[in-house]
Amino acid sequence: MATGHLSRDEIFAVVDAAIDAGVKQIIVTHPDFPTQNLSLEDQQALAAKGAYLERCFTTAYTGKVQWETMFERIRATGVTANVLSSDLGQPSSPPVEDGLALMADRLLAAGFTEDEVHIMAVRNTVELAVGIAA
Repeated sequence: MATGHLSRDEIFAVVDAAIDAGVKQIIVTHPDFPTQNLSLEDQQALAAKGAYLERCFTTAYTGKVQWETMFERIRATGVTANVLSSDLGQPSSPPVEDGLALMADRLLAAGFTEDEVHIMAVRNTVELAVGIAA
């Protein structure tokens, strides 16, 4: 279950309802996007509930959030609670196939280890996919 472009209060209501219903794979979509713009405390609370936080390349690439802010929020919520996505496809953006590599480069340059990037880009997404297929 993904929250889509809901408001803060709607995100919490949907995540809580999903947990109550036994949903195991929960993704908070675009927590840093201006229309959601969840505070660090909100993101930590959602991660503590077991939700994954989707970090999108385009949100920082287009300046909707500063790269360093996204990195701080990843560190504060833990790499095991984050998944990476590109959210690309716009004509003015880099090619879709380049998005995650560009994001990985930024994360590595910011001091994240290769293992941490792998956890967010691969392991966490595989866990989501396996859970959906189960």
